[in-house]
Amino acid sequence: MKKLFIALSFVLISVCSVNAQTNESVYEQVDVLPEYQGGMTEMTNFIGKNLKYPEQAVKANVIGKVIVKIIIQRDGSVNSVSFLKGIGFGCDEEVERIVKMMPKWKAGMKDGETVRTSFVLPVMFALGNTKKSK
Repeated sequence: MKKLFIALSFVLISVCSVNAQTNESVYEQVDVLPEYQGGMTEMTNFIGKNLKYPEQAVKANVIGKVIVKIIIQRDGSVNSVSFLKGIGFGCDEEVERIVKMMPKWKAGMKDGETVRTSFVLPVMFALGNTKKSK
């Protein structure tokens, strides 16, 4: 029997871009990073509880990393999911679904003010044995 393993890592890139829709800057380098409520452990728990390995990916034995860039708004809400790398077979859509379900984050801060911040979120899909190595 195979079991789902999901690995998360987080990357913040160091430049500033402007969102064409609002003309409000989206920062990638900030003084205080945005943070999921409860920290990385709680984010990992949230994703682990809610993410489902797509059936078509399991059948095709698809493994790999989906990388999304999200925007954390000044109020902490998460939106603007864009894919930097996808693996298909329903995995990309599943990551987008989970990201859109996330509760508000603590917003990033620059020069003492909350700012819109981009955040790169890789999510690893891997199938493995249920036996634990010692």
